[in-house]
Amino acid sequence: MVEDLISRLAEWAWGSDPSPEVSPEICLGMLYSFTIPSIPCLSGLITKVIGIAIITGACLNKAPIVINILSSKSVAGLSSKAAYSETLLFSNAAFYGLLRGNPFTAYGETLIMTVQAMGICFLIWKFRGVTIREVGLAFMVYTLYLTLVFEVLPKEYYFLLQTVNWPILLYSRGSQIYENMTVKHTGNQAIITHFMNFFGSFIRILTTIKEVGWDMVLLSGYGISVFLNITLLTQCVVYMKNTKAYFEELKKKKN
Repeated sequence: MVEDLISRLAEWAWGSDPSPEVSPEICLGMLYSFTIPSIPCLSGLITKVIGIAIITGACLNKAPIVINILSSKSVAGLSSKAAYSETLLFSNAAFYGLLRGNPFTAYGETLIMTVQAMGICFLIWKFRGVTIREVGLAFMVYTLYLTLVFEVLPKEYYFLLQTVNWPILLYSRGSQIYENMTVKHTGNQAIITHFMNFFGSFIRILTTIKEVGWDMVLLSGYGISVFLNITLLTQCVVYMKNTKAYFEELKKKKN
């Protein structure tokens, strides 16, 4: 039973590694012979652990924003266009990894982020009071999207899910950056969320190279994300005083 568990863990850690120097048999053999594992074996294991850490961190990514919204009962500073775009953005990334059969540790956080982005959309609908027509249209468009991805898109065109993400990413983050510049504050956006997005994208560049290889479609997307999240982080710092003043004024109005 113990040997079977060890074999399963070894297969999980090293079974999908593209390097010919790494395999469950090679790396386990080193451990059984009390030899320090090779750099490729260690890096493969560390990459998996980092992947799990990123997925775990993703579970809390939107938590600060959700807490801000629920405590203030306002979605001030949040762009509905950015929220819709983010849902599509994370969906594309998640389904690309799923359809390509990439290791779950290489894309799992995007599935979690998809659900969280949907949650932000629901909160925007609740606190901004959108029309039934807009909600119905959103559901209709997303259902059509799922049908196209899983029933229509040929295997040789899976890469489109990621390349389409580039303009969506620019539009999503760009809309938020533009709105911040317009109102001169960052509202309910959380600096920790932008930092987690930046750090996660940066680390993903490294883990993707290790787990998937030089997938330039994936790597280019992560590179764009790093740049845009740095911009959002900078805005959170630059507009910090304005944001504080905005919420103080909002509190006075409610009282």
